[in-house]
Amino acid sequence: MKRVLMLFLILVTLSTLLIGCSSDKSKNTQSNEKPNGGKIPTPTEFTIGSATVGGFWYTLSGAMAEEMKKVFPNSSTTIVEGGSVSNLLGLGQGVYHIGFSNGQTVPEALNGENAFKKPITNVSTIATLYPNVFHIVVREDSDIHTIEDLKGKKVSPGIKGYSGELAFLDILELADMSYDDLGGIEYVGTSEGADLLRDDHIDAIVGMISAPVSTFQELDTTLGLRFIPISDEIIKKLHEKNEGYLDYTMEPGTYPNQKEEVKTVAGYTVLLVNNDLMSEEDVYKLTKMVFENRDKWNTISTVMKDFNAEYSIKNNVGKLHPGAERYYKEVGALK
Repeated sequence: MKRVLMLFLILVTLSTLLIGCSSDKSKNTQSNEKPNGGKIPTPTEFTIGSATVGGFWYTLSGAMAEEMKKVFPNSSTTIVEGGSVSNLLGLGQGVYHIGFSNGQTVPEALNGENAFKKPITNVSTIATLYPNVFHIVVREDSDIHTIEDLKGKKVSPGIKGYSGELAFLDILELADMSYDDLGGIEYVGTSEGADLLRDDHIDAIVGMISAPVSTFQELDTTLGLRFIPISDEIIKKLHEKNEGYLDYTMEPGTYPNQKEEVKTVAGYTVLLVNNDLMSEEDVYKLTKMVFENRDKWNTISTVMKDFNAEYSIKNNVGKLHPGAERYYKEVGALK
């Protein structure tokens, strides 16, 4: 009799647990369903994949968050430090609603190349903001005049794995060179690299950054700099390798003592969204906010001086989100 009673109690307990699990599963399914006939609700908290503190992406994210509060008054915004690759990975994984990246990184993410093990298919572009220009910087009295002259020289390519270093590796490869041909590598940030160049501890700094950047403006004034051009052949091959590399000319006067134009490439800063986390209507509102506040962005940095809807369409990288397309058509920037 005791065995029968014990078996009965076990069966009751198991039934209770199974019912509880089924109920929890049902609740989870319901909470994940999109209300209003499958429409994506406005997030209560937006998360932006940005840059490290002090970087322009981080500053711009903060300014955008202020304006987003006016457009989405019932939502908050969290800014997360990141980078070009990590932001795209976060967007793809649904960690970020919005993220910044560089134009040459976007095609790699969409195609599942290099740092991306598989294609990221759930992200779309809403705006192209400004160019991050590839710089090769040397002292004015340096004997380096071409990429090939970097052989045997000590170079800082920026932070390891950042877009500047990845672009530099592509350029070296197209010049039939590699790190083995150089005299050494120093992985440091732009300001630290400037100090090393000033003290003659390195021969060149490489970076994919806005032009002008204040660190090089100051160094050109106090030390004197030259900027190494990239050949037309390598520029063409770079674009063939990755459509995100666009030809760019640094005009004379970009830096205080720069008297000649410098041909190089740029990877344009791109603002993207996760397609699964934001509705077409909310992306439309976000895109509209970004462009209607372009004067505010320009007061933060002059790198945004050319930014408008036409500029964004002309330099677009990646597939536009339908909400963004709606805005561009509304203002006549897209047919």
